[in-house]
Amino acid sequence: MKENAKFEEERRSSPCNPVRKPGPVSMDHVLLALRETKEEREQRIKSLFSFFDAANVGYLDYSQIEAGLSALQIPSEYKYARDLLNVCDANKDGRVDYQEFKRYMDDKELELYRIFQAIDVEHNGCILPEELYDALLRAGIEIDDEELARFVERVDKDNNGVITFEEWRDFLLLYPHEATMENIYHYLERVCLVDIGEQTVIPEGISKHVHASRYLIAGGVAGAVSRTATAPLDRLKVILQVQTTKARIMPAVRDIYRKGGVMGFFLGNGLNVLKVAPESAIRFYAYEMLKTVIVKAQGGENKAEIGPVGRLLAGGIAGAVAQTSIYPMDLVKTRLQTCEGGKAPNIGAMSKDIWVHEGPRAFYRGLVPSLLGIIPYAGIDLAAYETLKDMSKKYILQDADPGPLVQLGCGTISGSLGATCVYPLQVVRTRMQAQRMNTEAAYCGMSDVFRRTFQHEGLRGFYKGLFPNLLKVVPSASITYLVYESMKKSLDLD
Repeated sequence: MKENAKFEEERRSSPCNPVRKPGPVSMDHVLLALRETKEEREQRIKSLFSFFDAANVGYLDYSQIEAGLSALQIPSEYKYARDLLNVCDANKDGRVDYQEFKRYMDDKELELYRIFQAIDVEHNGCILPEELYDALLRAGIEIDDEELARFVERVDKDNNGVITFEEWRDFLLLYPHEATMENIYHYLERVCLVDIGEQTVIPEGISKHVHASRYLIAGGVAGAVSRTATAPLDRLKVILQVQTTKARIMPAVRDIYRKGGVMGFFLGNGLNVLKVAPESAIRFYAYEMLKTVIVKAQGGENKAEIGPVGRLLAGGIAGAVAQTSIYPMDLVKTRLQTCEGGKAPNIGAMSKDIWVHEGPRAFYRGLVPSLLGIIPYAGIDLAAYETLKDMSKKYILQDADPGPLVQLGCGTISGSLGATCVYPLQVVRTRMQAQRMNTEAAYCGMSDVFRRTFQHEGLRGFYKGLFPNLLKVVPSASITYLVYESMKKSLDLD
């Protein structure tokens, strides 16, 4: 009996309380890991509920949860209060009573215990730094020793170099999303903005591991979906842009159908998707990163502080970077869409033909007017979208998150505004891309396209295809932003 009592005393005093090996878990296992009785746990949850229910009204609403999280130094700008309310509010009445709050606590502690067990491969009741590193690595997140030390330091309250389940639970208990390693790492980044012991700045390098791939995925999927949905309008726009005679929409539609049938409207779309997916991915990722750089240069900390001018600059540069990186694919796509007979040659054969007969520089023909157009277009489009979204959130939605209809409306206005402003440059670019060299009608450069278009077609010549372009741009921009916002939410991006 004395030996058992001695063992129990050592077990309770040890920072690493041995726990059971992974398997089905229950609240009894959680209580054992926390060294709590059911009564002690019940009292702890009641105390936490009372902490949020400062007015003692018997329930929690959004304002109470937000105030409580703020008092705990959990950043309010990431909408954790609203998400926590939604996940706790089982009957969706906008209030969380004690039973709903306790149900959340039960589910969350079981969830956290399961992932704690998965990380604790030694099953000794605590997470060692090397175990945490391996778990992050398995999740595709590679960090250096300094970042790992900061992670452990942030969670390890007693500074003994290991993370107990109690410390793990306290750090993540009020995190309203699924406790995956990626989400936990992302959460660490956000709370580190407010408190990392004596260090009050975000650890250098965080974001480069998780955010890059997530923003690239979100932008790539958004671009591919929207471009495929609007491929017929894109084909019609290109056909009208390269016509030097009077352009008519319906004859062009009939001509496309006659030469290629229904699939004729999707000619070049495969390459278009291959082009637009990386282009959108690079554009959105570069935009998010440039916003951070600009805000830091201005002495700010949060991307929400950037303002319209900063957004315009970030959007313009991001558009230029994306356009330059994929421009050869854009040129080949235009050649495919404007080839005679409606039946395109093999993409590889087309690229080889351009390389052999026109040289490598031909792949960048029209890049200057393209950049002159994309910089203001991307700047106006991205800046107008975010500004309109912020305005709708502030003046219409009373700080609620914009829904799909608002996102579609903001994308429609921003897309049509940007496209109309720079459309003449798109016409010039398309004509330079579509022309074959060494022909009598070949243009001598961008200024020659401007001169001859104005001379033979007047100002209207610079707006050929504008209507189908707007018919394409409006849904394309709207779908792009809608899918992008949905992907950001799914990937837990701010």
